Amino acid sequence: MFFPDPPDVTGYNFDQGLPGRETFPREDLLRLAGKVLARDGSVCLDYFEPQVGYEELLFGNRALRAAIAARIGHIQGKAVSPEGVILTSGSVQGIALAAHGYLDTGDVVAVEATTFPYALKYFQSAGAELRALPIDDDGMDVAALQKLIVELAGQHRRLKMVYLGPTFQCPTGTELAVARRVRLVQLAQQHGFLILEDDVYSELRFEGASLPTLLSMDDSGLVLQAGTFSKMVAPGLRLGWMAGDPAGIASLASVREDLGVSQWIARTMIEYLGEGLLDPHLKKVNAIYRAKRDAAIAGLASVRDDLVKFRTPRGSFYLWIEIDDRVDWQRVAAEAAKARIYFRPGERFTLEADPRQYFRMSYSQAPLETVREGSERLGQIIRSSVRRT
Repeated sequence: MFFPDPPDVTGYNFDQGLPGRETFPREDLLRLAGKVLARDGSVCLDYFEPQVGYEELLFGNRALRAAIAARIGHIQGKAVSPEGVILTSGSVQGIALAAHGYLDTGDVVAVEATTFPYALKYFQSAGAELRALPIDDDGMDVAALQKLIVELAGQHRRLKMVYLGPTFQCPTGTELAVARRVRLVQLAQQHGFLILEDDVYSELRFEGASLPTLLSMDDSGLVLQAGTFSKMVAPGLRLGWMAGDPAGIASLASVREDLGVSQWIARTMIEYLGEGLLDPHLKKVNAIYRAKRDAAIAGLASVRDDLVKFRTPRGSFYLWIEIDDRVDWQRVAAEAAKARIYFRPGERFTLEADPRQYFRMSYSQAPLETVREGSERLGQIIRSSVRRT
């Protein structure tokens, strides 16, 4: 796999989907990590809690799993037991475990036509056959999914899994309409396929009412939900989870190849949640990300609806920008590189070729003034790159 050099941090880094460093709760994490180490001593530096045992090598710290299950119940209204949660090294490991715990060579997995590329990599490495479904302003086209199910049935085959980000989908920022959520869960229950719900951005909402998660709408055990502290708190924690029916979670544990997550970090996050710090933190960071989103949009105002098109996201980190055919994309890319403006080309997220040109602009990580300056400069580059006729 090709790993590009990291963008020049002295430039305008709109490339990676990272939280802003100014949002990291360093003082709280330092205090709580020290508290745990002083209180628990060498036990928090071991593989597992001796009174719990080897279970924590596979599923992770039991107390944190219970705390996450309780939060899911509070936020989503879904009763989940600690046995229905497995701790992972970020949500990406959870997605990888789901791929290798459930998929065999030739199994069909439906994905959004534009989606998180690491998930595609994991499904392909498990030998799955990927089918891309259209995505519009209301999220994944569930009617197209139903047609796919019928098509497969005519071939004496069945759909094994659907992977999607129903809330602030990466990279498009779309939200799956409630009616489509209802229909998707109904189809899963009728046809017996799994739904892998990538829910890592749903609490990074700064506009609009929260939407019901797919996990909360399902009573059949067919939804597995990925979550993480990486986007909400800090990516260096490397602490995510998968939640769902205990039997489904056990299947993920059965293919785990490491020895669990850090006991020290897990216990630190138990204290963080126990002190009620997460919700005030989210309120603070969502205000920061909203201001950055607005700055990015303001900087692109001179070309919006003329030379570029994008929806205004109501949460998360990204603008998903379509460039008009009149714009010379190669020139934009070259001039942006000269100006040290970095963003992610749209083809990195697509399973199939698309004649339209997109790029993802991540406004989350750069300082507010950098977002304002960089997006305005990018707008100028786009304007100056219109082809002469």
